[in-house]
Amino acid sequence: MIMELKNKLKELRVAHGMTQEAVAEHLGVSSQTVSKWERGLLSPDISLLPQIALLFKCSIDSLFDMDLVWSIEHRKEFGEKIHALHEKEDWEGVYQTWIREIELNPDHYGNYADVMLHVYRKKLYDKARVEKMISLAEHAEKCCTDDDKRNEIYRIMLQLCSESMAPDIREKGKYYYKKLPSLRHSREVYAKFVMEGEEYRSQVLKNIIYTIDIAECSVRQLITPDMPPKEKLFYYQKAAALLETILDGKYAGFYDPPLLSDYVEIAKTYVQLGQTDTAEEYITRILTALEKHMAESEREQKSKILYSTRPRSDVPTEQICKKLLQNMLNTTELEPFMEQISDLQKRYEEYVSRKGHP
Repeated sequence: MIMELKNKLKELRVAHGMTQEAVAEHLGVSSQTVSKWERGLLSPDISLLPQIALLFKCSIDSLFDMDLVWSIEHRKEFGEKIHALHEKEDWEGVYQTWIREIELNPDHYGNYADVMLHVYRKKLYDKARVEKMISLAEHAEKCCTDDDKRNEIYRIMLQLCSESMAPDIREKGKYYYKKLPSLRHSREVYAKFVMEGEEYRSQVLKNIIYTIDIAECSVRQLITPDMPPKEKLFYYQKAAALLETILDGKYAGFYDPPLLSDYVEIAKTYVQLGQTDTAEEYITRILTALEKHMAESEREQKSKILYSTRPRSDVPTEQICKKLLQNMLNTTELEPFMEQISDLQKRYEEYVSRKGHP
């Protein structure tokens, strides 16, 4: 449905956080005039339309939602023009055509990503073009409300800026990297464009930990209380296997508790299935891991993949493991192993006390 001009003007003003008085001051009219526009009692003079479009950073056509009326035909003609230029390999012509299109329709942010991608793919890396792309990205950052389009612009720009030899432009690449959300396939896979050496290696290691952590939590979420024991066992073992991949049986510090929690559930389930001997194997794994916490020499034997990663929580590891042991003592299924658990629990509490943790 096409929005009336009065509603469009009010929508744009509110979206830009402006009062009627502020709009009036920018356009050189009275606030009463702006009020009448928004109430449909008066229409802006045609000579003011370019100033209104500039103020709200949109095209004149969008003020009247004309893009809904003619965009299909226009896009068809534009697409044909771009295709013809590609056929002739006129990359400068493609670039200029995209820029003119953006100037006519500055609020169509999908076009921004297209011209940026063209500059990147065709290696049109001269400083003037890259600075033009940066100015477009800055405009989109301020005015585009579509997160997906804005993130796509950030992704392309960090790659484009990383190709520059100019330090200030390369710094902009790092800026766009930081603007990307650190979820799924967004920021992490682009680290190589803005980092190198040990900084890049450290970031990749953190990405690995983050990805496995999310995967392990997701597998655990598939488990339901009414699930048959054998099915629960399957999922807990899969979750544990993900963490085992990065821990290699070494001291894991902050990354031990989730794996040990999985081992507790696996041991409980094996007891429920009548396989106490197998359950004991997992109890031994838990106790062995916690013994490493109390031995300074063992604490130095860290997994290589865990190197340089940061803690996931402000809560000390020892405090989490202490609670884990206490919960194990209160778990009925683990009754066959209470003597072993109780012995370690006492020694672990003494260790935690010596370290000064509550």
